[in-house]
Amino acid sequence: MTPSAPRETQASPTVYRSLGLSVLLDPVRGDRTYSILDLGPALEANVGFWSQFSCRLHIHNFYRNYRTWKAAATPGEASAEAALTALLPFRDEMVFDLILAWDLFDYFDLRELEPLVQRLSRWCRPGTRLLALISSLPNIPVSPTLFRIRNRDQIIYEIPTQATRPCPRHEPRDILRLMARFTVRSSFLLRHGVREYVFEFK
Repeated sequence: MTPSAPRETQASPTVYRSLGLSVLLDPVRGDRTYSILDLGPALEANVGFWSQFSCRLHIHNFYRNYRTWKAAATPGEASAEAALTALLPFRDEMVFDLILAWDLFDYFDLRELEPLVQRLSRWCRPGTRLLALISSLPNIPVSPTLFRIRNRDQIIYEIPTQATRPCPRHEPRDILRLMARFTVRSSFLLRHGVREYVFEFK
């Protein structure tokens, strides 16, 4: 997919109520330590939000890092397995309680997502929850939205640019097949054409 030419104009940040975030955080309490994987960029607001809990927070800006890695890799190195090993270098014994995928699924086709989900599944245990926001609109921003957690049920969306690219518009049946090792804990269709999924590892 070829993105449209970037523009300098940025969209204003917008606050949305997030039922999905509320469900993701429902089991999070102050009486234990949680291991969290955030696949978006490191944002001060999110680090500040998680600081109120006892957390081991791992932040890996997967989309940006993947693009950088792929541009530098030789054809013989550019396999999905090599990329995931380089970009998500966790030991097999690592276990995450929560995974924040944000809108990452919108920026990869299903062939790329399948090995990513398989790799993430290695670090899940029964009850691990994963948040994903998947658009049904014809176009999406040319690069992932910045999601800043305001509180347990509000997210600030900040779109870096008004330039757009075609959206893959993944079908729900394809997402369910992709996430076969998870159950859908909740699914909410927002007014702006985005569906929030909270998946729970079986």
